[in-house]
Amino acid sequence: MRFLPLLFLSAALAQTPTYEEKLRALQLPVCVLPYNQLIELKDLPTRFYSGSWMSKLPDDSPISLVSIPATHDAGTGLAQTGGTRCQVLTIPAQLSVGFRGYDIRLRLVNDELGVYHNEESQRLSFKDVMEAFSVYLKEHPTEFLVMRIREESKALNSTKSFDDAFAEVRGSDRYGSLFYAASSRNEIPTVGQLRGKVLLLDNYGNLPQAVDYPNPSMSVQDDYDTSDMDKKYREIIAKFQDALDEKTGAVWDVNYTSSATSQVDQLQNAKAVNAKVERWLRGKKGHLGLVFTNFAGIRETRDIIDSNFP
Repeated sequence: MRFLPLLFLSAALAQTPTYEEKLRALQLPVCVLPYNQLIELKDLPTRFYSGSWMSKLPDDSPISLVSIPATHDAGTGLAQTGGTRCQVLTIPAQLSVGFRGYDIRLRLVNDELGVYHNEESQRLSFKDVMEAFSVYLKEHPTEFLVMRIREESKALNSTKSFDDAFAEVRGSDRYGSLFYAASSRNEIPTVGQLRGKVLLLDNYGNLPQAVDYPNPSMSVQDDYDTSDMDKKYREIIAKFQDALDEKTGAVWDVNYTSSATSQVDQLQNAKAVNAKVERWLRGKKGHLGLVFTNFAGIRETRDIIDSNFP
């Protein structure tokens, strides 16, 4: 697979990609652009929209029996280093192409929650994320979203606690009604229960009415600290097979195609596995679990969505 010459240049050397180059990037297994360049909603032709694909799912299906494409470090499109950038699509663009799972890393700075990866600000606030979710779910009430929340770094220059700052957003008039109120810390809700809502996966450890992440009802493959891409690929496929073999919905399989080490960043690892995963996914039918990916292209996303339907 050949990639655009522009795609891997630094911000200092890169030219602004044309509209056609952005579309081509989205159709590659590894969707990436020069730093400070994003694929926004206005860059997407309507043929790339996935709209209300969850409308065809049965209400009584547990979400553990649904294939859900998700973005790892979802808010990192404007990251400035290879060690922190994991996506190119903005959150609204991710929603429109069909992603329904979001890994959101937050840090409390000056009493405001912002999206961070490691110590680097992603120039995106938690309210920005919630606003995108709110707008999309109001326009597509058959859909639901899964959001993993983690405190990425300790608070800086803040008088509030992380708990209080999060509670202010969650309890606000604008966003409070979006959150699903989990009845237990290891609940697996049904599609019908979640329509129009956001299911909160609590990787922080103290968020109310959330599902713990991870918890005993989940089986998670997240071998993130590895440079052995053959081993990583085998782990990804094994977890897909676990999900396909799960018939009762009692176990929710969570699969990360993403990984990185101090020597090899997220982009290089995505280049090593994304195309192979995409080929394996083609034509697959059955539930594949919650699938977190770095730099995912449109084909892999569509394959995960299409696996839900005969």
